[in-house]
This record gives sequence, structure tokens and C-alpha cells, in this order.
Amino acid sequence: MQIFKRPKKITLWNSYHPVGAWLLLLVLSAWSVRELSELQQLMKFNAMIRQPDTIVLAGDNLPPEVIFAKAVELNREGDFQQALRLYLQIEPLVDAGFRVDVKYNMGAIYLQQAAKLWNAKGVWEYGQINTLLDLAEQAFKQVLAVEPEHWQARYNLEFALRIRPPAKEEEKADWQGHKSSVHAIMPGIPEGGP
Repeated sequence: MQIFKRPKKITLWNSYHPVGAWLLLLVLSAWSVRELSELQQLMKFNAMIRQPDTIVLAGDNLPPEVIFAKAVELNREGDFQQALRLYLQIEPLVDAGFRVDVKYNMGAIYLQQAAKLWNAKGVWEYGQINTLLDLAEQAFKQVLAVEPEHWQARYNLEFALRIRPPAKEEEKADWQGHKSSVHAIMPGIPEGGP
């Protein structure tokens, strides 16, 4: 007759290990402190995004999303140059999807400024209007290169192409003389030459 022994129960801890328990507690507390600090940082950034007027622009190491929110707020307030500076600052730091939003907003600012200048001064500001329209077109084309179905960029690109002022015509010279007649009207220069 054979007697069967009861198999031992397999456990992770065969007996109580005070060092292992303390080590586990230490690891869990360090992890929770790190997570808590990250949560506090995210809450701070979310508060900044909700109220972008509180963001200080001096050398803070802020994530691009917070700087983007500040740029949008500055654009709404009419500080276009500062908004463009912030967009240019974060453009190289973001991925392609976020860069589409940055480029679109930059193109919209350029287009808005060109349209405002065109309506206010007309052809008298031809050079500046064309420069702004070129920048807007370039930004919208970059957006459409990444997202061809971005209908707002497509619409604004069409608008930029439509409002471009006509090319300047070169002024025609009224003088119809020939080379020898120049000497005839300039005093002090003898006819002929050496």
C-alpha cells in the first residue's frame, strides 16, 4: 500500500520576508511620489492652458501644447508678431500632426494681415502684401502636403491666390532720344571724345 503525500503549496513568499516587504513598499512609494509629481505638473499645465493669459514667456521650459495655447490667445488679443514668434519657437519641437495645426495658424495670421493691409492701403503696400501672401501660401501648401483633405487650408489657399494684387507694371520712359543726344544736352562735355 502506497501513501500519497500532499503536495506542497507553491507560494511566492515561502515565509515572511521583512526585507522584501520593505523593499516592495519603498519601490511602490517612490513610484507613487513620481506619479504624483507628474500629475501635479499636468494639472499646472492644464490650468495654464485654460487661462493662457497667466503664462509667463520668460525662459520657462513649457511643453509645446502650453505655448501653442498662449500663441492662440495672443492671436485673439491681436498681438500677431508675438503669436508668430511662439509658433516658430514650437514648430521644430512637435510631431507632424501637431505641426499641421501650427502651420495652419501661422498661415491664417499671414493671410489675415495681408487682407487687412490690402483693404486699408491697397496697391500702395504691394511689396508687403505680396510677402505676406507668399508666406501664407507656403504655410497652407505645407499643411496640404501632410493632410490633403484639410478643407480650411484649401479654402484659405484659394482665398490667398484670389486676393493677390496685380503685378506692378514697369514705368515707361518718356525719353525717346538716342545715345549721342545725351551729350548735346549735358553742358561741359565736349562733343567727340579722345
